[in-house]
Amino acid sequence: MNGAVLAFLLLVSLVLMPPRFTLGIGMGGLIVLINFHLLYRILKKALIPDHLASPKVVIAKYYLRLLGTGFLLYLLIAKKMVDPLGLVIGLSVVVINLTLVGCNEMRKILFKEAN
Repeated sequence: MNGAVLAFLLLVSLVLMPPRFTLGIGMGGLIVLINFHLLYRILKKALIPDHLASPKVVIAKYYLRLLGTGFLLYLLIAKKMVDPLGLVIGLSVVVINLTLVGCNEMRKILFKEAN
């Protein structure tokens, strides 16, 4: 669903906003989706019962990923490759998706109780 939210934001931005803004949404969305996927893989591997990873390794990978993300964001903003507002919107793809999923679950619960 994260990809669908990103695609929707990109489509709307392509029609209504300048290309640099749209590039910001695209780059922000890709960064957050890759980060989210890497976090999922790290935690999944760390929590397998037969192959429990050391907490130090998990934390080291977390900070390495965070450092890489910070460096990439710094390059994008410092070199003025993307519009910062578009980048922030792109970076919010997962938050937007989680909010939509939460609202949908709340709607289901409320309508289930009403019936």
